Amino acid sequence: MYFWTGRGSHGYAIIRAIEGDRVLLNPEPDAVKGSDFHARSHHGPGRDRWHPRDRGIPFSQIDTPPRIWYTNF
Repeated sequence: MYFWTGRGSHGYAIIRAIEGDRVLLNPEPDAVKGSDFHARSHHGPGRDRWHPRDRGIPFSQIDTPPRIWYTNF
């Protein structure tokens, strides 16, 4: 299914889990990483952080046209 986050991330993913009103995803490798992606170098050791995978996204941001509200200049 298609997802978008509003912060530039979008692409196709597989639903991993549903927690309350949020969907945790496993984005496909070619999904675009927006400003909600943080490489591990910013946070010390560990893995990269990415909202669709780690915090989830609302149901309204699945299989709908993206409405990006943030631009990373």
